[in-house]
Order: sequence, then C-alpha cells, then structure tokens
Amino acid sequence: MKRPTTGLQAVLDALDAHYIFDGRGRIAGSANGGVLPRFVLGRAAEGCIWRFRFDLERACVVALARLAGRERGTAFDGELPPPPERWGALERVLSDPSDRAGEKANARATACRLLVIRGGVTVGELWRID
Repeated sequence: MKRPTTGLQAVLDALDAHYIFDGRGRIAGSANGGVLPRFVLGRAAEGCIWRFRFDLERACVVALARLAGRERGTAFDGELPPPPERWGALERVLSDPSDRAGEKANARATACRLLVIRGGVTVGELWRID
C-alpha cells in the first residue's frame, strides 16, 4: 500500500521537478531552462525547507538560513496563508542597497509564489527570489 504524500514531500517533489541540484544541494540548473532563483523557501503544514543558488556567497547563505530557519510551516485550509513572516528580511539580504539606479543585474530581489497542488488540493507553496 502506497503511503500518502505529505505536503512537505510534495514541496520537495516540486523543487525536484523545477530545479537541478549540485552535490551540496544548491540550485545549479533549471529543468525548463528558466531563470535560476537565488533562494527558494518551501512551506507546508509540516514545516519549511529552503534552497540556495550554487553561487551565493557564504555570508549570504548563513544570513538566509538563519532567517528561513525561524519560519514556521503553515496550513492550507482553503485560503492562502499570508507571506512568510520574514519574507521582507529575506528579500533585503538579497537586495543590493548600493545600487540606487538599478544598474546592476539582480540588484533588487524579485519574488514570486508558486502553489504546490496534489489531487486538486493546495498542500504547499514555493516562494522564490530571483
């Protein structure tokens, strides 16, 4: 008998479907050739998981991990939950405040939410910062 898929497993499956990971578990490629996000936070009722792009500096990874590690999972009970509590802080870590004119590539963090659906029911989400 097959075990039911948890929301967190569905989030992991969605990550594997969208991205290719290197030996350190960092995002190294995109399954569909799209833009590689610098950071992805997955949430489900059971908790959160996060992944980093392969080329992020160690200090940035540490700062992101500290923030992401404090996020809680969230239930998906018919209404979409609010954004992660520390999302603004996560975006600020990946934004370059010295780039006032917007001349640097990826200087300002841009985010998007992708719902993870199993059997017609939302069981999790991926929050991505490009």
